[in-house]
Amino acid sequence: MQQGVNPEWTRRARCRGLDADAFFERAIQQARPALKVCQRCQVREDCLTYAIDNNMEIGVWGGLTERQRRAHARRLANR
Repeated sequence: MQQGVNPEWTRRARCRGLDADAFFERAIQQARPALKVCQRCQVREDCLTYAIDNNMEIGVWGGLTERQRRAHARRLANR
């Protein structure tokens, strides 16, 4: 994917228009509000797939923190 180009699904994301900084907190306690936004997002799977496919190392993507996303990616790789 070209950098700077937003996938189509981002237009339907619950986080659209929110402060992006909230999704890039390092501490889990500070990331909880972002995780809560993701819980009911209709494009959560698209977001998670995008993050894994594009090696997004920082931030909350698809309702998972960096650590959770790495563990999820390892589980997918071991299938």
